[in-house]
Amino acid sequence: MRKINAPFIFLIKIYKFFISPFFYGSCKFETSCSDYALECFKKYNLIKAFFKTLFRIIKCNPWFQLNNYSKETDESKN
Repeated sequence: MRKINAPFIFLIKIYKFFISPFFYGSCKFETSCSDYALECFKKYNLIKAFFKTLFRIIKCNPWFQLNNYSKETDESKN
């Protein structure tokens, strides 16, 4: 984990603990977007993690049709 990513990891954990329970079951992906974001921020630098997380959140809408299973380790093989 990079030290510059620590505040973002903290914010994601705060979101998961306080806000996410109010929207239980609303994520269309197998690993939730917040779990995906945590994996990205732990694994990549700030810019790459930010954009990977941003594109994942953009894909999380009813008009974007993909498979519902997405994990960081699986996507990094492509």
